[in-house]
Amino acid sequence: MFRNEFLQIVWEKGRVDVPELARLLNTTEDLIEAEADVCAAHGWIRMLDSLIMATPLTHTGR
Repeated sequence: MFRNEFLQIVWEKGRVDVPELARLLNTTEDLIEAEADVCAAHGWIRMLDSLIMATPLTHTGR
């Protein structure tokens, strides 16, 4: 469920920074970064420092 919400927000926004996503999901930045690492490994998102960006696979990762 968390991953679905995570990817949905990234897909809708196109790009979002870690602190904002943590606030939107009511969780810690550490948890967001850990989830982002997993999703990036699958190609569902890209990370650049604290910026999370959607990829064409973001929508299919859910």
